[in-house]
Amino acid sequence: IRVFLKGNIPQDVYSKDIFLYLAREIGVSGATYMALEYVGEAVKELSTDARITLSNMAIEVGGKTGLFYPDEETDRFLKSIGKDPFPKIMPNGSPDKTLEIDVSSLVPLVAMPHNVDNVKPASELSDIKIDQAFIGSCTNGRLEDLRIAASILKGKKVAKNVRLIVIPASRKIFRRAISEGLIDVFLEAGASVYSSTCGPCVGAHLGILGEGEKCISTSNRNFQGRMGSPNSEIYLASSATVAASAVNGYISDPREVR
Repeated sequence: IRVFLKGNIPQDVYSKDIFLYLAREIGVSGATYMALEYVGEAVKELSTDARITLSNMAIEVGGKTGLFYPDEETDRFLKSIGKDPFPKIMPNGSPDKTLEIDVSSLVPLVAMPHNVDNVKPASELSDIKIDQAFIGSCTNGRLEDLRIAASILKGKKVAKNVRLIVIPASRKIFRRAISEGLIDVFLEAGASVYSSTCGPCVGAHLGILGEGEKCISTSNRNFQGRMGSPNSEIYLASSATVAASAVNGYISDPREVR
């Protein structure tokens, strides 16, 4: 499936929102045993961290992989980790399907229980109070995600009766977050910060949901019982939307919190 991303990405809309829109359009089995191939002018606005989110979540609609073609951003990233550039390859095959997404029309989105394609705008869900907010996982626990969350949380406090859990995706990211002062921002806001692990995303530890609890999470799956009690609820969103919701105590559009 060739996915054309056109337009300019609005403020507080991120690659997680792009994927949630895609999931709503094609459904949880819409790319079964297929590759998602991302092209278009908006791709240039996506950092490597942001692209990884889109590739990571391909399986959530049945895809086998999510592809981006090497470009200047790829070269920048490879240089930053001491690797040589990839040869430039352009799409030359015929896709089975094509889909066009005008990213300029997107808003912050949330996937509601219990499927990733059950998607609504965050602004329509302010009646949903949360017990926990989780920023982390292989999907959105990278440095850019932590920077985005910190930009929302700086100078603010987590709402009473809300647990904000932050788990950087790797030790390297954790160290960078410390050196940039991001961890201090999270601690000042009232978050709990843990060393790198899957943690609550797979219902293992460090944020297991209890009976009837609601969590908004940057992770990739919101299946029933995924993070704990089968009677809990998981809402998926970008790190900006999760951070904004942690501050307000209910699901929030990050544009209303800045």
